[in-house]
Amino acid sequence: MIRQAHRLLPAIAIGLCLTATVSDAATLRRATVLHRAQVRLSDLFASLDPGQDCDIGAAPEAGQSQIIDGAQLEAIATQFGVDWPDASVTSRTTLTRAARTISRDDITPLITTELKKRGVPDNAAIDIPDFSGPTVADEPSIIPQLANVVYDTSHGRFSAYFTIPADSGTSRSFRADGTVSARINAVTTIHELAAGQTISRDDIDVLSGDSRTLPVKVIGDPNAVVGQTARHDIAAGTPLTSDQIIHIDLVEKGAPVILDVSSTGLHLTASGIAVDSGALGERIHVLNPTSRMIVIGQVVDRSHVEVLPGSTPLPADQRVLRGAGVRSQQNI
Repeated sequence: MIRQAHRLLPAIAIGLCLTATVSDAATLRRATVLHRAQVRLSDLFASLDPGQDCDIGAAPEAGQSQIIDGAQLEAIATQFGVDWPDASVTSRTTLTRAARTISRDDITPLITTELKKRGVPDNAAIDIPDFSGPTVADEPSIIPQLANVVYDTSHGRFSAYFTIPADSGTSRSFRADGTVSARINAVTTIHELAAGQTISRDDIDVLSGDSRTLPVKVIGDPNAVVGQTARHDIAAGTPLTSDQIIHIDLVEKGAPVILDVSSTGLHLTASGIAVDSGALGERIHVLNPTSRMIVIGQVVDRSHVEVLPGSTPLPADQRVLRGAGVRSQQNI
């Protein structure tokens, strides 16, 4: 877009430069590409005297051009003492403000840094589809500044808001929308699970998937699933979420259990009373009412607890004994 020159330079130029009394013969530049917000006298004329150059007016908007005609050029040359022997009303020059378009490469590092502060993993992929950035002046000082990021963690979507300096002193703004994806672990059923079924390690596998396509509450740790119960029928190949499983204790607090003890090739059993409730695979405390000692074991089924190797029995206090119904002193 070309605008008429007489609207800009003469009025602004007055008083900005010291008029030179002596100057070498200057030549007119036919076209100049500007990389700053101000037009200088040397953008119009070459071969100025040392110290004669100065700002004479505002540059066009980014990407815009401005034609300076012969009459205005003569007025400028006279005002600033430019010796321009080739002055002519037919002369003209064109000033063009250099411009560039803000690209994905300009904003992606800013968005990535902010999202990592929000917990996005280092291996996450940031995608900004259909981005069309604004056109700005091609100058080092014109760089986008990240103002805010709105991040929806459940769906992996974000909106990033930027500001960028403008010649008027105010800032322009623009927005970029995109998605975040990462490879995450998902506990997935190997075969169909029936409602009420206790889930074992043989029922599940851990697979890697795209966070954008997996359920919001997907479970990544198999230990959080083993021993839990399917809330409803679950098809094979389903990534499990916390809404699909429930915690059901196989052993209730105070229930009688059989303690299984294995050591150096020997396998012993003893009667016990559960001090805690526990699901399959969970560790609970069990009282041996005969020895009045407490051991730690892992729930095997509804009636068996396997004593953990290396577990050191500890004496039960009176509260535990009373809760288990052990009232009289007994020897080990």
